[in-house]
Amino acid sequence: MSRSRPRPGIVLLAAILLAAAVKSFVVDAAVVDGRSMLPSLEPGAVVVVLRCAYGLRFPGGDRYILRWSSPRPGDVVAAASPRDGGPVVKRVASRAGGGGFVLLGDNPPESVDSRDYGPVALGAIRGRVLLAGARRRG
Repeated sequence: MSRSRPRPGIVLLAAILLAAAVKSFVVDAAVVDGRSMLPSLEPGAVVVVLRCAYGLRFPGGDRYILRWSSPRPGDVVAAASPRDGGPVVKRVASRAGGGGFVLLGDNPPESVDSRDYGPVALGAIRGRVLLAGARRRG
């Protein structure tokens, strides 16, 4: 009995689907923009974001399929900015009334954060920052 080898097209398709699933549900990357997180995170640092830290989301959406945790004060998170939807990396300062979270930068004089745009909804928080890498080369 001979085994047939998988066709390269099938293997490539499976790899692409697996990578898309990992990026949608498990991990992603974000870049620290500006000096708002100094001294904790350098401007331009690339961070790994655990997208499933607080639950499993619908792909591309703000709603959860299953939730098992909530952001806690002290967590560094990646979120969508309420101003323009762009990514921001901030620290959770507290829970706000009505289910939102107060997100602040570690460098208050240089940070645009919840003091400017108010609490951030749970659905806008994309995940918890796991680790930071080196600055992105530009």
